[in-house]
Amino acid sequence: MTNLKKLVGLGTAVSMMFSIAACSSDSGNKSDPSNNDSSKHVKLTMASVQGIEGFNYTNGDAVAKYYSDKFNYELDMTALNWDNWNERLRIWINSGDMPDIAVYNYIHADAAAFVEQGLVKKLPDDWKTRWPNVAKVYSKTSLGPQMEKVFGGTYFIPRARFMANLPGDPLPNHPSIYMRKDWAEAVGFPIKSAYTTSEIIQYGKLIKEKDPGKVGDKLIPLAENTNHAVDLFVARNSTHYNNFYKDKDGTYKWGGASEDTLKGLKAFSEAYRSGVLSKDFFTVKNEEHGSYFDVKGNAGATYFQAPTSALQTHYNDFQANIKLDPYQNIHMANILGEDGKYHQEDLINFWGTIIFNPKISDDKFVRYMDVLDYNATPEGNTITNMGLKDVDWTYEANGKVKSLYDPVKEGKPLGGANGKYPSNGYLLGSTILFDDFAFDNPNSDQRLRDMSKQLYADKTKLGTPDTFTKVDWDLYTYDSPSKRKAQIDYNTDYANLVTMQGDIEANWKKWIDSKMPIIKPVLDELNSKLAK
Repeated sequence: MTNLKKLVGLGTAVSMMFSIAACSSDSGNKSDPSNNDSSKHVKLTMASVQGIEGFNYTNGDAVAKYYSDKFNYELDMTALNWDNWNERLRIWINSGDMPDIAVYNYIHADAAAFVEQGLVKKLPDDWKTRWPNVAKVYSKTSLGPQMEKVFGGTYFIPRARFMANLPGDPLPNHPSIYMRKDWAEAVGFPIKSAYTTSEIIQYGKLIKEKDPGKVGDKLIPLAENTNHAVDLFVARNSTHYNNFYKDKDGTYKWGGASEDTLKGLKAFSEAYRSGVLSKDFFTVKNEEHGSYFDVKGNAGATYFQAPTSALQTHYNDFQANIKLDPYQNIHMANILGEDGKYHQEDLINFWGTIIFNPKISDDKFVRYMDVLDYNATPEGNTITNMGLKDVDWTYEANGKVKSLYDPVKEGKPLGGANGKYPSNGYLLGSTILFDDFAFDNPNSDQRLRDMSKQLYADKTKLGTPDTFTKVDWDLYTYDSPSKRKAQIDYNTDYANLVTMQGDIEANWKKWIDSKMPIIKPVLDELNSKLAK
């Protein structure tokens, strides 16, 4: 077996913020207004993905300085990456060594254990009154209110993917296929709004055979990493490939053992063994596979993140590096299973949750909650997305936001490591993700905003209640010692099955047998306690 590394009214809001009181770090206490002294300088420690290692998030650029001056803090950031995010936080939380604040990738079995052991802070009972803008976002996430019922209080503040622009219910996920339209036309491959997994493999084989871009030995027909390869082939064929689920007969089953999962694995195996996927796709770190498409130009396609907020960056990168018009040479499409249906479980309207060290001081906790509340207002949210008011954007007479930022004139993007504001992003305190604002962001080309809306809408239309399912909250919140043990790194395991020697179906059956000691106890519990 191949050894794989584990990859896997604004004025009112602002004035309220500074009258907000501090809360006790003791679970369930009311807040104490006397603890809120914003004139006192505080130092906050934080850990999150999407940070730039070594960057000064206190005053490294004008936006970072705006926030640190406004809220009188120093921010010491630990930048995690996609590969170590889950494990490092898990170690820190369990050892009691987590920073003051962290963005936690919510996994219910772990989260329940953290709450049970007092390893994360319980917010004060009156927090929604004191930070109403955060509370409004919290109510839109679905996860927040549901977990509050389960845990008897608030321990996790989910960050909403969408507020005003929710694109569907159930909520579609972001990835879509980026294809070289010029290459597809050169090899006679049809341009459509959606493709099955086998059609994408056929596209890759045509690109490999004819090399329309004259790339030679560097050609990668379909550039992926482990996570996105599994998402493309297995998840698009198998709705519950990494989860338990309630079947039509009312009993609970395990998606890892479903025939749909085998179907996806067979497609995955064919793509790998035919050379459509790079032979070392599993060594690609983080999300670097996208660069083969829009930076290096040697990939025919990539199944990659495609929320509205990301499209402009990818199109700009393509134009800057490939020197071709991206609107003429990139085609975006959705991927369907071999049954012609879109497969997915409800994404749930959140990504990442904000948690606090249970020993965080009242001063620090209140200060960061103030930041979150400000950034949940229209003005704060606009700053986190578009930069400084009256410098990078302003309000028109009708109240609409007008961009003042010209990336061509500036010679750099607004955000990112090489942008005007490297701090631009979620790390300065956001509970609303870029995905929502992106539909209205004047810095994004209207063509991309319209296309993104269509991609999301089509996923909803192409799914059925059986293939694109709503969240089963009874299952999602079910917790037991057996359930906590049944955590599997599905992406790495599935990639191992595909890259190891032997028949994929035989490999899959052996894998199922090897997992049954931890899977069967959970199935027995679910069917005795939840099945109807």
